[in-house]
Amino acid sequence: MTTASTATPAAPATGDTDSIISVRDLQVEFPSALGVVRALNGVNFEIPRGKVIGIVGESGCGKSVTARAIMQIIEHPGKITEGTIEFHRPKGESASQMLSEVSSEVDVAKTDSGGIDITKLGPRSDAMRALRGAEIAMIFQEPMTSLNPVYTVGSQIEEAILLHQTSDKRQAKEQAVDMLRQVGMPNPERIADSYPHELSGGMRQRAMIAMALSCHPALLIADEPTTALDVTTEAQILALMRKLKAEIGMSIMFITHNMGVVAQLCDEVIVMYLGRVVERASVDDIFYAPKHPYTRSLLRSIPRIGSAEHSKLETIKGSIPDPYSRVSGCTFHPRCPDFMPGVCDTVIPEETLLAGPTTHGVRCHLYDDEVGSTKASSSDGATDQPTSASRTEA
Repeated sequence: MTTASTATPAAPATGDTDSIISVRDLQVEFPSALGVVRALNGVNFEIPRGKVIGIVGESGCGKSVTARAIMQIIEHPGKITEGTIEFHRPKGESASQMLSEVSSEVDVAKTDSGGIDITKLGPRSDAMRALRGAEIAMIFQEPMTSLNPVYTVGSQIEEAILLHQTSDKRQAKEQAVDMLRQVGMPNPERIADSYPHELSGGMRQRAMIAMALSCHPALLIADEPTTALDVTTEAQILALMRKLKAEIGMSIMFITHNMGVVAQLCDEVIVMYLGRVVERASVDDIFYAPKHPYTRSLLRSIPRIGSAEHSKLETIKGSIPDPYSRVSGCTFHPRCPDFMPGVCDTVIPEETLLAGPTTHGVRCHLYDDEVGSTKASSSDGATDQPTSASRTEA
């Protein structure tokens, strides 16, 4: 039987400076004529220094909105309505000291631990511009819409380098070409002088990755960065990210649908469903001992080597609810195989921290001390949960 803590605590306190980013009770809403879509609903998580955090979940669960909230680039009419996003520099001076040189508005965003609350910075402020690119960079999912069609690829990479690192144009150009070479571009000098429309989709994605990595940020947010790449280039990009993580202690927030990439690259995993974090744990715990029914269902739907020929893949029944509707109780209960009437459909589950050597939090009534202890014991150790071989196959 899984032993849960008697309380259901949230993630560690905001002042935990072992983390480069601390997200607390984050809510993002998109108002429209049809109603309000709450894309994020009380999201809590940490990104530890020098670690890779994978964020997984179905389309529409809030992964990309979370990334855009950290970057302060949520598209209109979306806005952060509640919560904090605290950023700490990896070493040396505090974030508030660094940003106070470029903007006086940092005073209102300072935190007691020397960090800054990004939600209190204006999206177009000098302080936020100083953070983007230099300290926090993002690889976007759609490279064609992220690259400016009237500028060469090289000039767009050089712009970030000139803004944050050096005023020497020759040095910036050399560094831009070198970054293109590192991400596996053939003939990087020619590519640097090319326009986005002259490149294939995979090459544009690699150019975006080169741009994001050009200033060696403290935190890299990667929104499905290898989707358009072949497996060889994907391996090169993942190797480059691991190298930068080791050399400069870069933290990575990796958004993906590919559980195989999660198994290779990530230290910890956050599972999201309908704007909430439903499970967070080490990568080993997620693959070997998943607790939330949604996490288990995701893993069961992965094709596995050695499965019977012509066997059907398992699927998650139903579909994600209409974004304008509000689901009572646990948002996953209409699709949950472990649904408990009168509990799951009426009470929103709090996060329960499970006993163990690593942090493992789950939002599920199966692990509530009062209502789910019996059923939780029968669910633990289920034979259809992934084995140690499953992670390798993923």
